[in-house]
Amino acid sequence: MSRTEVFAYVTESPDYRSILGIFAGTFFAELTPEDVAARLAATGIELPVDTVAVRLESLRNWGNLEVSASVGAVSTVADYYKRRNRYLITRVGQEVHELVENVLAQVDDVRDVSLGRLDVLAAALEALLRLDVRAASPATLADAVRAVFDPHRAFSAEITQFFAAINQWQARFDLDESEFAFFSEVLVGYVGERLESLERKARPIGRLLAELEPLIPVVVARARDGLAARVAEAGLTDVQVRSGQGGTPADWENLGNWFRGRPGVPSRVATLGRDAVNAVRTLTQNLTRLSRSGVAGSSRRADYLRLASWLDAAARERPHELHRLVGAAFGLFGSRHLGGAPGDQDDPVPSVTSWWTAPTADIPVSLRERGDTTNRGRSGQVADRSVQRAHLLARRRAKEEATAAARAELLAAAASDGTLANGTAMSTSALRALQRLLGPAVAAMGPTGEKGEAEADGTRCIVERRAGEATTVSTPAGTLVVHELGIAVMAADA
Repeated sequence: MSRTEVFAYVTESPDYRSILGIFAGTFFAELTPEDVAARLAATGIELPVDTVAVRLESLRNWGNLEVSASVGAVSTVADYYKRRNRYLITRVGQEVHELVENVLAQVDDVRDVSLGRLDVLAAALEALLRLDVRAASPATLADAVRAVFDPHRAFSAEITQFFAAINQWQARFDLDESEFAFFSEVLVGYVGERLESLERKARPIGRLLAELEPLIPVVVARARDGLAARVAEAGLTDVQVRSGQGGTPADWENLGNWFRGRPGVPSRVATLGRDAVNAVRTLTQNLTRLSRSGVAGSSRRADYLRLASWLDAAARERPHELHRLVGAAFGLFGSRHLGGAPGDQDDPVPSVTSWWTAPTADIPVSLRERGDTTNRGRSGQVADRSVQRAHLLARRRAKEEATAAARAELLAAAASDGTLANGTAMSTSALRALQRLLGPAVAAMGPTGEKGEAEADGTRCIVERRAGEATTVSTPAGTLVVHELGIAVMAADA
């Protein structure tokens, strides 16, 4: 049996959902086809017992139900088969039913995003950091981990569904007046506020996760409780027990990816925010297009539905008037062409040619807009912008010369091996050139690296960690002091 067969009942008759709903609300009680038929009748669904028995057997074949193995004390063979014909819901059938009903119940709903869960998540991370993870009991540690992942699981489900709905709404072209007002007056402003609050709350969570990162291996190794821990202690390798989130390094990595970006890879929160902004931008463009007067916007959905009802009624009651209705709605009236004298020699077809088959006419702009071909006004002269061009070129040349001079001064201030000595003096422009290289080099080194390098405009900067040392650079505008870092500057091709 394929695992996907447990979803087969969804595309079948609605009776299957009603039958499975009866079993899902019985806490794994055993029911016969007669019991199920009686409970269906109580809800207003009349089905013969034979039909119910067929439906139950199909659900059993798909894996949603199973036949009870408990027959009790029987006195006859008939009693045995009667008691053997009892069904109860399986665990996977229960979970699939709840999943399907939740999805179908919320498919058209707009779910709010509770950012208060991020406050709970931040508080749980702070509580976990305050714990001595190497000395705390496994149960206490497991409760602290569960307090971290429970609000994140609920938050991630809410925000993913909400932004997926926004992405789906951007393609809506059939809005009525109430939907138009909702999107234009409520949703756009709500999304902007939520994105701002989400970004503000996500930053401290990212810092807490970065602080907790060195302790994650210890947390994963010791945070064990419940059935999974007992199975592991018993050494049962064949029994698979699904533990809660936070029990593997992959769970913590996924949590970190939500709030912490990596070089070249933004965080999941940042990605969702960017996608939401793009979707709202497209939605706003659609709303602008649908707004005819700029005050009370609406689409033509209601008009088209009204026209469709008229066409349907005319097709059934007055077929001979159907073409007149279509002509009045879309302007598809019959064309009448009058013959006349032929046009000039350049006309490719005679004037009696039908508009349906004739090529597109080439109409001059003057004739199309003003009704005649008279030339008006005089030709404009091209403005002379040579002075402005020379000024811009001179500014650009001066800027390039100043940049080259600052770069040459920076390279001259370094020693033969490129090292900047403590107390080096240089101009303010050379210091700016150094700062443009120093920032990317430190970023490339990162918080744990020993060496970083950056290159720009033909100059390379290398920074190395040197405990207890400091590099001071003096300029007329002030003094730059870099602690515990050695700085080397050299030409890029050196």
